[in-house]
Amino acid sequence: MKNFPWIPVAATATILNLPAAADTLYSNLRDIAIPVSFNGVFVDVDSNSAWDVNPFFGGIDVANSPAFQPARAAIGNLAGMLNFAAGDTIGSGQLFAAGYGGSTDHLALTAGGGKFVAGQEGYIGFKLDRNNNPNNPAWAYGWMRVVFDGAGNDAVVKDWAYDTRGTAITVGRIQQSAASGGTQTVTLSPGTGEAFTLGSQITNTGGNTTCVIKTGGGTTTLTGTNSYTGPTTVNGGKLLVNGSLAGTGTVTVAGGATLGGTGSINGPVIVNGTLSPGASIQSLATGTLTLNGGSTFAYEMTSSAAANVAGDLQQLFGNLVLTGTVALGLTDLASTPGAFATGTTLSLINYTGTWNGGFFTYGTSELSNGEVFTAGSNQWQINYDALTGGLNFASEYTSGHFVTLTAVPEPGSWLTLGCLLGSGTFLRRRKS
Repeated sequence: MKNFPWIPVAATATILNLPAAADTLYSNLRDIAIPVSFNGVFVDVDSNSAWDVNPFFGGIDVANSPAFQPARAAIGNLAGMLNFAAGDTIGSGQLFAAGYGGSTDHLALTAGGGKFVAGQEGYIGFKLDRNNNPNNPAWAYGWMRVVFDGAGNDAVVKDWAYDTRGTAITVGRIQQSAASGGTQTVTLSPGTGEAFTLGSQITNTGGNTTCVIKTGGGTTTLTGTNSYTGPTTVNGGKLLVNGSLAGTGTVTVAGGATLGGTGSINGPVIVNGTLSPGASIQSLATGTLTLNGGSTFAYEMTSSAAANVAGDLQQLFGNLVLTGTVALGLTDLASTPGAFATGTTLSLINYTGTWNGGFFTYGTSELSNGEVFTAGSNQWQINYDALTGGLNFASEYTSGHFVTLTAVPEPGSWLTLGCLLGSGTFLRRRKS
């Protein structure tokens, strides 16, 4: 039986900026060199001061601690580790051994499928005991991107991620590129139907500016304080910001993609796809907002709730710009939608800057300032520069103006409406 170097002599690597609890934790790009020496490099995956995996001899041999069990071709703790690809799933369906183990995957690359090819990126699938306690394990599934070489050329542990919930994880759905020209890119790429919450924070690292790109048809949720200062581009699926984007970089949402969440975005937001504040009835804060032609402002309300929680709120610390045809989507989340009480006012948007004079379109009709239109069981009047808001999320309002919807009486009750909204208010019926 091969003897493995159990006593760490090389520096460990740790994940930065970890919250107390989350779903997916990511290491950031590390590029930890795998020495050609016997001692190799001891990697601490979950920052608990205990080593987890030790590739040595340039990756010809790989040892693991009891708390880090790689997915193997067989149960034995010397069985070859499987080589996964981006998009594969790591979970309870794989085979894992127990206790200390090792493998000689590089030397055995001609012995059948699932081995690592010298000089090419591959993925180790693993389960990790976050308690580091064999009597009370807390297993989490993860992946580690590696290049095994054996000759000391480009043999590295590149990065890793694991899901703290103990559920399966999809390989390679978050990745940070190498820096180029002072910038680096973090790509979030859940496939259609997939979703993950990123608990580790995205920051500028190594003196470089980090940019974020969201691709794929699935959903990624960001939590915590993400302090990176580069731009964010949502090219596909949905990005939910439930923590904060504390930098001032611009967030751009492409056609067909969606931005939402319950947190805050410090920089300006430019939407060509869909902006959907909150997740259910909640609020989202951003800098200056530009909704371009072809975009949608998706607003959720509920006719069965009290007025203070009856609709979303988009809070803007900056200007509101509507250009071209911007669709207003209105969805009543009540299990049995009904009519809002006459006089109910919902604040769609609270902005501290200026409004450029652009309008929303509902259905095929452009809604000018003061327009009355029918949606659901109500007639609504829209106001783009109201000085006071409604009751929803009123504790979050700042000085400025509001885009509001007010439930108004049916067309035969204009006198009552005048009493509700104040004399001198000029109302127009919805355009035909």
